[in-house]
Amino acid sequence: MNTTLAKKNVITSILYQLVTVAYGLVVPRLVLSSFGSEVNGLTSSLSQFLNYISLLEGGLSGVIMAALYKPLANKDYAKVSGVIKAADNFFKKIALIFVVYTIALAAIYPFVVSTSFSWGFIFSLTIIISTSLFIQYFFSLSYRLLINADQKGYIVFSTLIIFTILNFLVTLIVIKVCPEIHILKAASAIVFIVQPIAFNRYVKKNYKLDKNAEPDEDAIAQRWDGFGQNIAFFIHSNTDVVVLTIFSTLSEISVYSVYMLVVTALRTLVTAISSSLAPSLGNSLPKMSNKEANELFDSYEFGLSIITTFAFTCGALLVTPFIQVYTRGVTDANYYQPLFGYLMMSAEAVYCFRDPYVTVAYVSGKYKETAKYAYIEAVLNIIISVILVSKFGLIGVAVGTLLAMTYRMIAHMIYIAKNLFKRELKQSLKCLLVHSMIAILSAILVTLLIRIDVRNYFDWIIEAVATVAVVVTVMIAVLYMTYRNQLCLFTKRLVHKHK
Repeated sequence: MNTTLAKKNVITSILYQLVTVAYGLVVPRLVLSSFGSEVNGLTSSLSQFLNYISLLEGGLSGVIMAALYKPLANKDYAKVSGVIKAADNFFKKIALIFVVYTIALAAIYPFVVSTSFSWGFIFSLTIIISTSLFIQYFFSLSYRLLINADQKGYIVFSTLIIFTILNFLVTLIVIKVCPEIHILKAASAIVFIVQPIAFNRYVKKNYKLDKNAEPDEDAIAQRWDGFGQNIAFFIHSNTDVVVLTIFSTLSEISVYSVYMLVVTALRTLVTAISSSLAPSLGNSLPKMSNKEANELFDSYEFGLSIITTFAFTCGALLVTPFIQVYTRGVTDANYYQPLFGYLMMSAEAVYCFRDPYVTVAYVSGKYKETAKYAYIEAVLNIIISVILVSKFGLIGVAVGTLLAMTYRMIAHMIYIAKNLFKRELKQSLKCLLVHSMIAILSAILVTLLIRIDVRNYFDWIIEAVATVAVVVTVMIAVLYMTYRNQLCLFTKRLVHKHK
């Protein structure tokens, strides 16, 4: 594994996620205060419906990445050109389908949702929001995948950081000068139109691609096996809002989206580490013996489990107090939903906890073998959410998401243990049990020891510091009792690398 590139990718990925988190927290609050919960719910709902474009992609991104690892390592640019050509053709077809879908959505959506906004208001807003997605699929996605597969994700993340900051500045200016939601979304779209140009110029300068190469359709033959994986992620990311749009109100969608700002921020920070390491794993694992691969995976699993447990235990205990402060003064919806916060934090924790198993399956090209788990997860999420939403609202969709996530995590644990690393399943189950114990003990102690009346951000920071101290103490104590040798080895490696 190229540790230098891996380190660059991890650092820039985390920086990008931090910038994204800051943007994702500040901008929706500005939208809430400037336009109200209904507009915030409307933009969140429209964005989720427009994200159906990712379903059309059919999981091709992961398949393309897997197909590029070997030819890039061998500097076989003829092969690389063929893969990129096939990917380009596929993405352009998706972009054209997306145009038709967007127009249909813009025309029909106003009749589906319960709202006071006019048909013309929603139609035009839908078209504007869709613009940046269309540009990304039509012009730059294949090049971004190429750069990532070449273990140069830091180039992609650095570029995304620049454009996210630029978009943030433009947003602030528009809200200050001309606070109108259509103008705000149009300004953001213009910013992201420029983004593909940067990726195109970098690829043309650094890769010897043949524009006239024959599309290598065989290289992306597994896209239909990747389809199942993509469906599951899509449903995980979008179903809750779609179900709430049909069975609930825009105000409740706004509540959901505000909580998910925090939950998703934690998820993206954790998965950023995993995704930035994926290209290095994809290049390293095929060259290793089973023993070496097991050792690498053990470290990968152990490190991400620690990060996941810490992030989501703290998140579950702190999210509702934060939302109370965040939405102070917004009275057109009930943002005090502690049980919903606990459940969604748990669901996303499960998502991140399983990420090592799913990532290894992906980089090993095991799309066909693991597709059934993704399909079952998707069906479970939809059925449970639809059944429970009418009676339990937000809680119902959260339970559906949590149960579906848990099923797929266990399924991937079993598959990895039996088919890739020939390891004992009890290793992964022990890891899950230990980290669940850490979370439960931390929650009990924080509830008993920390009682702060959070009225502002300063109060919340004090509570956060105290909560973090408790969680860290419990984590060190439990891990020392259960994983003493591995914890010591992990710590030594970190210290050695730091030096």
